Amino acid sequence: MFDQTAFGEKLRSHRKAKNFTQEEVAEMIGVSGQAVSKWENGECLPDCYNLKMLGQVYRVSVDSLLDTEERPREKAVGTINVNGAVFEVVERPETLYAGKFTFAKDLTEKFDFIESLDETQRRYAMDKVIHRADPKRDVIISVNFWQMGKKLHGMGFVHETTSELQSEGVDVFKMPASLFIKFYTDKASANLLAKDTCEPWELFAYIRQYIMPAHGFKMADNGAQEIEVYDTAEHKSGYGYVPVIKK
Repeated sequence: MFDQTAFGEKLRSHRKAKNFTQEEVAEMIGVSGQAVSKWENGECLPDCYNLKMLGQVYRVSVDSLLDTEERPREKAVGTINVNGAVFEVVERPETLYAGKFTFAKDLTEKFDFIESLDETQRRYAMDKVIHRADPKRDVIISVNFWQMGKKLHGMGFVHETTSELQSEGVDVFKMPASLFIKFYTDKASANLLAKDTCEPWELFAYIRQYIMPAHGFKMADNGAQEIEVYDTAEHKSGYGYVPVIKK
């Protein structure tokens, strides 16, 4: 059975990831802001034409928009509002990522190993990923990247996938189920950094230093500590996750 509420939640997630307001989406499609609101709240469904237009606006396939049962969805369990910037507390199931990972033994080597992995190598491995959960989005994962005293510091340039069975030369990383703080690169979030725009990686330090202590969270130590999700090839906008546990 089609889950109309889940469909609306998916539309809202795609819109926020693009940093669009409901009114902006409505103008691009040629409908009212009230129509977009009703779709996102699960009150009604867009017709075939508007569904196709939504896919074009969000750069995803119509099949992807309609598939509300493709895998366990993340579940929002709380919201943190800081001067208009919204940070969601979400539960996510175990997630698979595939692409290219590289590791350094200590922090002094970390920038050298990133520079040694050029764009051609990254893209070659990412293009070979099969069974992608969301083909339109690139993901960058940091493992112990800024944490002192850890044995390995790694970074992965990956896609989310539904299968561990990948081509030769493609690395697979399994992120355990966890509680996360999810954030978006909208103007309100950028304003917290005294900027008009920002990229996902710029908000990690703010979350660790201010959001987590103020709301009783600490960093989870069960996988990647920073997950950046980009919805453009230029990696200028998107959203991110920080795995956390309650103190």
